[in-house]
Amino acid sequence: MSEAAVASDPRTRYALALQEHFPGLSPSDLTVDQQPDGEFVAVDWPDWQALFPQTENAAEQLAAIAAIMPHLRGFVSPAVPLWDTASLGRDGSRSWRAARRPEGRPLQPELIVDQNRERLVRDLAGFFHELHGFSVERARSLGAASFRSWRDEHEALARRSQSVLRPLLSWSRMTWARRWWSRFLDDDALWTHEPALVHGSVGVDRLLVDPLVQELTAVTGWRGLRVADPALDFAHLVDAYGTELGWRIVEHYGQLGSTADAALFRRIRLQQTVTRFRDVVTAADRHGADSQALADALNRLR
Repeated sequence: MSEAAVASDPRTRYALALQEHFPGLSPSDLTVDQQPDGEFVAVDWPDWQALFPQTENAAEQLAAIAAIMPHLRGFVSPAVPLWDTASLGRDGSRSWRAARRPEGRPLQPELIVDQNRERLVRDLAGFFHELHGFSVERARSLGAASFRSWRDEHEALARRSQSVLRPLLSWSRMTWARRWWSRFLDDDALWTHEPALVHGSVGVDRLLVDPLVQELTAVTGWRGLRVADPALDFAHLVDAYGTELGWRIVEHYGQLGSTADAALFRRIRLQQTVTRFRDVVTAADRHGADSQALADALNRLR
């Protein structure tokens, strides 16, 4: 096949890279998705997913995920993927790790009904109680990003989001954004609480349940794994499933012995706003200043 043909078809390029460990894999088998953060390309085919890091930071993050996941298997109740099939060549476009996807169906909000709600609340609360109880020191020794870098990323997001918003907002709204970030970054309570190992990108498609929707069976999508504020996981959970169910899960999380006080609830709400700022930046970077995606992100922020 000509180099031009390979370059014009991402599926062909990734199929060729993966064939080292998956002979016979065809480009038509693959779905290629550039992730919103731009750090990874996710390549899916039946029962498997491969991640191709696009930056040095992403390659380090993927190595940390691969190192930590075997320690989480059995430590948390749901199944987790193991990124133990890899090709780590010098060419970044051909460096990748693959994992077999755990079985289960995504926990769509409409699947949560009176008959299974309390069981799922217990399962989800139990999962976060277990995950957030994993040794931070152990996670750091295995390569997880530090809590200090968590703050650095917020400072970088504050600068980038304000740069994106400046030409798009009125003077009064821009003043609000600057003040919000100033108060957020200067709030000592946000940076002195006990950090935890967090999933970092909880979503509807990453929480898997059994076919009868009776229990949580697996958790996927661990690209955001790091040491950070446990409020981050609950902020994503509330966004995915609504306030009522989200707060019920946090309440049960506290009943299991994890810290679920007023400070955590406050940080969850703040992290929801951080997510709105991040969505604005992602939409601007991926779709442009005149895009509908950015307009929608701005509406959510407002």
